[in-house]
Amino acid sequence: MKRVWTKFVGGTVATALLFAFGTVASAQELKKVTYAVATADLNVGYPFATLAKHLGYFEEEGLDVEIVPGQSSAATAQLLLTGRANVGVAQPDPIMIQRANANIPLVSFYPVSRRGTNVFIVKPDSPIQELADIKGKTVGVGDLGSGSVNYLRARLARIGLSVNDVNLLATGYGTPGYEALKNDVVDMAMSFTGGVARMTVAGYPVRVLPRPEAEEDQYSYNLFATEEYIAANPDVIKGIGRATAKAGIFLKHNPEAAVRAFWAYSPDRAPKDLNDAAAMERDLAILEAQRRDMAVDKLPDDFAWGSHDVAVLDKIQKYLIEVEQIKEAKDPSVYFTNEFAADYVDFDIEAIASQAKAAK
Repeated sequence: MKRVWTKFVGGTVATALLFAFGTVASAQELKKVTYAVATADLNVGYPFATLAKHLGYFEEEGLDVEIVPGQSSAATAQLLLTGRANVGVAQPDPIMIQRANANIPLVSFYPVSRRGTNVFIVKPDSPIQELADIKGKTVGVGDLGSGSVNYLRARLARIGLSVNDVNLLATGYGTPGYEALKNDVVDMAMSFTGGVARMTVAGYPVRVLPRPEAEEDQYSYNLFATEEYIAANPDVIKGIGRATAKAGIFLKHNPEAAVRAFWAYSPDRAPKDLNDAAAMERDLAILEAQRRDMAVDKLPDDFAWGSHDVAVLDKIQKYLIEVEQIKEAKDPSVYFTNEFAADYVDFDIEAIASQAKAAK
């Protein structure tokens, strides 16, 4: 049965925009799922979760999804391993390290961000022009368990340096990290493309150091779950993946409507005036960075969203071995499953694209 939803998006009624494919379960039938995102701040930059929630895509799959901040990738892994979260988005490398070295039962079931997001940032007037200039200086990271630390190790190793050649300082995420760079507490900071957009719109200008072109094809945030949970809940995994793919298609075709959807999802993050052009520009800049990270800006609508390329996982493993974080190479297939990839795109893609284009 197909039904038409009416939903408030940014204070305006968007009628006949949400198309459910199949019967949406009643509230009593919805399966509860706790979904952790590796951040302390669930802002507009996580549309794969919040947009899918607000537009009813999870509910269409019979899921009652609670999105919670997982703080960091390492903390999100612990939430999954202890059963306090069922699925979670995290950087792949810290989980791959534990999977390879300690055989923890976490696997990726959907690569959300298909491009490398890690970047090195400095103040615009900093004398640091390339990574080699950081020797002996202080590098700020959100936390010492972040996947960005492994990225730093890898990049330093490739130019003959190591983390022993710099001073690492955990600055925290968001404003504390911004202030640390602004006030010269750190000389350089690790961030990600969405974080750079947030810093810029918050009034903290930065300069991004050059990075290798190879990182255009690199997973940076993946959906994970335990092997046991995946085996016991295949319909949940299929539903989460399908909702994620729908959110990506919507974001691709109308990022401004996605901003307004976030404002409706989280009214405390919305401007008082929903027609505030400056507020739209700020949040749109963050979402544009996420569109790039998810690669929805370049890949076709009918791409195999949620599928893994074994070569990309192999590339990540090789750099983790290079920096001595993984002891010995594993078959890259131990890190992921493509079992449900075909199910993720089993929906009317054109209808979702049309929904996005029609949204106000």
